[in-house]
Amino acid sequence: MKILIIRLSSLGDVVLVSTVIDALKEKLPAAALSLLVYSKYSDLYDKDRRLTDLISLPPSPASFFDLLRKLRKMRFDTVLDLHFNIKSLLIKVSVPAIRRISYRKEHWRRAMMVRAARLKAPGPKRVLLAPCRLVAELLCRKTRTDHTVELFLEPLRRLGVEATIRPPRLFIQPEAATEMEGFLSQNGFSAEQLLIGIAPGARWSAKRWIASGFAQVCDRLLKDPNVRLIFLGNQADLDFTQQILTRMRGKPLVATGRFDLKGLVAAIGRCRLLLTNDSGPMHIATALGVPVVAIFGPTHPKLGFSPLGPGDVLLHAGLPCSPCSLHGEKRCILKHRQCMEQITPEMVLEAIRRVLKGSH
Repeated sequence: MKILIIRLSSLGDVVLVSTVIDALKEKLPAAALSLLVYSKYSDLYDKDRRLTDLISLPPSPASFFDLLRKLRKMRFDTVLDLHFNIKSLLIKVSVPAIRRISYRKEHWRRAMMVRAARLKAPGPKRVLLAPCRLVAELLCRKTRTDHTVELFLEPLRRLGVEATIRPPRLFIQPEAATEMEGFLSQNGFSAEQLLIGIAPGARWSAKRWIASGFAQVCDRLLKDPNVRLIFLGNQADLDFTQQILTRMRGKPLVATGRFDLKGLVAAIGRCRLLLTNDSGPMHIATALGVPVVAIFGPTHPKLGFSPLGPGDVLLHAGLPCSPCSLHGEKRCILKHRQCMEQITPEMVLEAIRRVLKGSH
């Protein structure tokens, strides 16, 4: 059986698709699995032995039609669309296959949760919205969304594969691990020290915890001579990382923008713990068995994106106006960020201590 799995983006979702790959290989070991992702995420699965083919889609429009011609020649038995947008649907209907399956995105359920939370936000101008707020809240109470992993696994039943929710799983490339060890050696890291990763970035600024909070936590951790910190992220995270560093007294290792995606995976895998926002690196850490302390603000765990590691700790203020957007892309409706400011450095430090002690 030849199966094409489609999940084009984004980073966290592409990581979570590994749960589907594991479930299929476990129940259908002879199946030939091909994974289609955007080219900027293909390094996550480079040389992955679970896959027969890793297919990358470059960003140029012309490449899309070249890809369709390539896929049509590969003669798949099943096309499994785990993205469910216009581009993935076009691929699904254009590629010859015996079965074409899509997953339930449950976008409307998540949108309902966001709408209800935004209506519940306090403020004098919102009194007139009380009837709408009541209806939205009642609907929200009866609306439930599954975790993204559960939604990814559900369509496998049509292939006779029953799978329960599980953490994602990635593998570190040997050359990336060697590069990471060289970086640590050059910066005086010793094997006896405890390496804690700090990933303060996120695609949307509203999802980032406050810079002063990160700085205070990092300085407190660095008081222990056996602890080393390493800042991680891509080029887009450099500015926010610099905002944190200017507020710090201690000297962490700074690898923000230093590594490609393979290197980022290796760097996270080298850490004993990762402090992060609701972001792609959070799911990478879980996929490598590295426990996370994850800070959620405008997004909410009930939207289905929470970390799945057994040692993970999630911090969330639980304000009635959260989730105020699906991915943290909208500005705060109340002109403040209480959802982030109510999470204190002391709360984060206590969560880190709990993880390091193995008590959750």
